[in-house]
Amino acid sequence: MKGEQKTNIVLRGIPASPGIAIAEGFYLERSLPSFVKSYVPDYMVEDEVEKFLKAVEKSKSQLREIRDSLPDRESEHARILDVHLGLLEDSMLIDSTVKLIRDYRFKAEWALNRVLTGIINSFHRIEDAYLKERGDDIKQIAHRIFENLAGRKVDSISDITEEVVVVAHDLSPADTAQMLSRPVRGFATDVGSRTSHTAIVARSIGIPAVVGLGNVTEHFYPGARVIVDGYEGTVIISPDASVEEEYRKKLVRSEKRRKSLVKFSKLPAVTRDGHRMMVMANIELPEEADQALQLGADGIGLYRTEFIFLNRRSLPDEEEQFEIYRRVVEKFHDSPVVIRTIDLGGDKFASHIDLAEEMNPAMGLRAIRFCLREKEIFRTQLRAILRASKFGDVRVLIPMISGVQEVRETRKIFEEVKGELKRDGLPFSERVELGIMIEVPSAALISDILARMVDFFSIGTNDLIQYAIAIDRVNEYVTYLYEPLHPALLRMIRTIIDAAKKAGIPVGMCGEMAGEPLYIPVLLGLGLDELSMNASSIPVVKSLIRKSSRAELENFVEELFSYETGDEVLRRVKSLFEELYPEEMNDK
Repeated sequence: MKGEQKTNIVLRGIPASPGIAIAEGFYLERSLPSFVKSYVPDYMVEDEVEKFLKAVEKSKSQLREIRDSLPDRESEHARILDVHLGLLEDSMLIDSTVKLIRDYRFKAEWALNRVLTGIINSFHRIEDAYLKERGDDIKQIAHRIFENLAGRKVDSISDITEEVVVVAHDLSPADTAQMLSRPVRGFATDVGSRTSHTAIVARSIGIPAVVGLGNVTEHFYPGARVIVDGYEGTVIISPDASVEEEYRKKLVRSEKRRKSLVKFSKLPAVTRDGHRMMVMANIELPEEADQALQLGADGIGLYRTEFIFLNRRSLPDEEEQFEIYRRVVEKFHDSPVVIRTIDLGGDKFASHIDLAEEMNPAMGLRAIRFCLREKEIFRTQLRAILRASKFGDVRVLIPMISGVQEVRETRKIFEEVKGELKRDGLPFSERVELGIMIEVPSAALISDILARMVDFFSIGTNDLIQYAIAIDRVNEYVTYLYEPLHPALLRMIRTIIDAAKKAGIPVGMCGEMAGEPLYIPVLLGLGLDELSMNASSIPVVKSLIRKSSRAELENFVEELFSYETGDEVLRRVKSLFEELYPEEMNDK
């Protein structure tokens, strides 16, 4: 935090949670300190070990105090804090640090820094953005230990008494948990993504947030007012009077727009010519189910289960998984809850799963490939999901299917697990549907064959786009190639939908594309049955669908197939969007 006292410092980052916040900034020191290699004499080694372990114990005590102060001890905030407490017991972090102190006489800070660097580097090799963000959990834990080693007070959200915008290098689950009871209007961080715990919690509690700003802490200075625009991903430090007034007007408009959309959230998404579209929610934490219900989700179209398995010393057993799934399913009663089986590779689990390091984990042993190798892990999850089906309309979704054999093996295990549950006398619904994600080009090309083998399709555009166009969507040098309206992708999606229609199975979309208002006319015209998105997008998507004619959009989409580049398609789609939904453009 060393910014000069300039006005109208405009920074752009990742819009992590929608909304606008205007308030004085509150700086939280959350960056990791720098260290030089340093040693202790032989006779002080055990004292150094004791100093380190005392800092760890103090960190545990602080986290327990925050967790115990939460109004709902069963909430996902509490569970995330339990995960962090578990990390403070993890041999990977704690025991390895103690070993370095004893073996090399390192000072505790340097030893912890060495261990942390190794762990973070291993997470950075993971290509999946969601999984890569889990490395930040380790950094957040280490920051707390470093502060306690130095004897410094850990800055806390609990110190906040006035309305503020929090500015930090990063925020931990302990920080966001405390926002529930404090007048925090928004936050801005140097690091993070839409899939970080911080961003997920911000969306679940409705706090505007922009993350991944890179250097907001460098530009911020004490006393500066801060504007956070969670719609556009913009942060303005020390706005002048005219800029602040402009954003206050935008805040009023966005609040007015939000309230006007509430009426759509509870209405069915039916086009003007009578076509019903299911508009569902993507969730990662069980707690997000409440927001999905409030915003009118027709069900859960994608429940990512990876979080249950991450950053823990041992794998979750059947009972733990069953209870987590059941909580979500019960909230939706007879509405569908589509639970995706784990999309993880062996290198992202605890060290007791002994799998070789991979050069390219995103295209290696992950998702269904991992599950078909580690069948007991897969069976345990399927048993838990099937048992939860007793409490509602549960559907199972298998990620990263690339061919027929994977579906055959999965179906075989699925039926075997049903037989096991019957023999064990454990109730479940016989009507549980088994679907697959179409996110690999090979699956798209044989979708006519796969459609005869499963109960439904869900198109995962995030991976399908990057695999089809051969780009890494988190690589800044090729992000310009990430085109959801690329002619090749449109043709691929049409092939998938046509195959599903011919086989008589429903087809939905659960990638980020599904929740982007600009693409709604295209997705309607292509003939999708379901869209699943972040819950905050549901009201606006429902309003657009209810103002549209599917027949007219089908004709419009046919026109799009005459264009040769993604830019040409995008320009035409923007033109139609402005024509059909002028009120959306006025509210920007």
